[in-house]
Amino acid sequence: MYSQVMKSIQQFIMIATVLVLANSGIYFVTAYSQMQESSDTGSQIQTMLFTTAAVSYLPLGIWMIKNKLHTRAPYVIASLISVALIGLYVISRTVNLPVVGIQDDVGLVDILCKITQGGIVVVSLLLLRNWKLKVFVT
Repeated sequence: MYSQVMKSIQQFIMIATVLVLANSGIYFVTAYSQMQESSDTGSQIQTMLFTTAAVSYLPLGIWMIKNKLHTRAPYVIASLISVALIGLYVISRTVNLPVVGIQDDVGLVDILCKITQGGIVVVSLLLLRNWKLKVFVT
């Protein structure tokens, strides 16, 4: 039973880490693409948002690798950032935001990013649920 729990936790840590690092990469590529496409104020704001998200996810992924389950912090932070970005995405598609207006484009990258962010939330919550076991992966 103990080895099964350890293996399960290790797999969830790996999945969460891969999702976080993948999301960072997606946002870096998106920021670069946005920067190349246009230089108006709205595009610059979007580029800054995408770059900030990419830079935020990158150290979280590294922290998850090093941390394992010694602290809940990287999983809580990754979940909060992901929920906030999903919410901002929904708002940007339904409300006329200052500077960028209503975004009506939904592309493959958008869908992929939201799926990975949803995965980050789910896997992080599963890890946090198992926190009560106080099993530390070494």
